[in-house]
Amino acid sequence: MTGTKPAAKGSLISALIVVNLCLLAALLSACFALPSAYAQPGGRGGEYLCVTAKPAGQTYEVLYVLDPATHSLHAFYPGLPQSRLFSKTEPRDLKKDFGE
Repeated sequence: MTGTKPAAKGSLISALIVVNLCLLAALLSACFALPSAYAQPGGRGGEYLCVTAKPAGQTYEVLYVLDPATHSLHAFYPGLPQSRLFSKTEPRDLKKDFGE
């Protein structure tokens, strides 16, 4: 490449730098992929029944979770607005409430 102009050499070097950066980005994205996340891992996945309900006169909804394995009903509702956490009531024993 002794007969090429300096401007052509500069653009060729710039193009090679861009290609190398693209290859590096592709290599890094393949090496550092995020692990998969599953909603209900483990042996008991899918054994719950969830439903939401809006209490009368309230602006929020309550999440009810039925656990058939322990025959219990759990209720979760929004806590203080600034905390962004859920509050939980004591679980209800459905065997005790409804019999067997």
